[in-house]
Amino acid sequence: MKVLILGATGMLGKALMQEAFLRNLEAIGIARKNTEISIDITDDHSLTNFIFESRPDVVINAAAIVSHEDCENDPGNAYNVNARAVSVLADICASIKAYFIQISTDHYYTGDKDLAHDENYPEKLLNEYARSKYAGECFALLNADTLVVRTNIVGFRDRKGQPTFLEWGINSILEDKSIVLFDDYYTSSITVKQFSVSLFDLIEKRPRGILNIACREVASKKQFIESIAKEMGVTLSKTKSGSVLDFKGTRRAESLGLDVRKAESVLSYKLPDFQEVVSSLVTEYKPRGEKI
Repeated sequence: MKVLILGATGMLGKALMQEAFLRNLEAIGIARKNTEISIDITDDHSLTNFIFESRPDVVINAAAIVSHEDCENDPGNAYNVNARAVSVLADICASIKAYFIQISTDHYYTGDKDLAHDENYPEKLLNEYARSKYAGECFALLNADTLVVRTNIVGFRDRKGQPTFLEWGINSILEDKSIVLFDDYYTSSITVKQFSVSLFDLIEKRPRGILNIACREVASKKQFIESIAKEMGVTLSKTKSGSVLDFKGTRRAESLGLDVRKAESVLSYKLPDFQEVVSSLVTEYKPRGEKI
């Protein structure tokens, strides 16, 4: 099986490439820069020509503008990358009969606290990021042979000056920084490695439509950081609870829990629980140079 992965240099893209390698699959990675095959996802001509020439069996689109601020500041560019390009990809995949997988988001729910939302729960689009990603979902599903995946991934990007939430959290824990932890911002975060394993397991079954792939439990950001610290054996002394509603900036959805029972039914196994996610992240961190 030949798999084409767009956004191959991102945190998720790297994990997907690694999982494909471990499964002895032929994987081709594309990104805008810093990779052997550099193609801008908004370059219709180059993208179309390359996919028609390479003829992949599966196309996974993990390319996106994920910065809420960038989407708000330039909604036109957010639309071009997160939505319009998805429409082009869906058409190309339909033409070559490739299975199309669109990696989406969980930023569609608000005011529900720790509710786990299933795939049919009504969406609320609070910002340009959510609007552009939702439009991308709609375009993707115009191709009947498509899987749209809603998720919340966490992991290590190892990019100086651009820490992920996890990297920021671990740095804050180790340095015992004075930080505010949101106790009203809920997610079903799953590691990029756990996500990649489940996604490739799903590819073998070729489901269509929308599926949630995430942790099977919902936790607040405060619970997440405190649990990471506990797993690392570190006592937090300078943290305090706060509300995401006090966040100065782009309005964000805060009830991002996902119900994963549908995906578990297709996979025929349980997705990771909260403690499994936390333990996996700390285990992955240990060889990175810091003594825990």
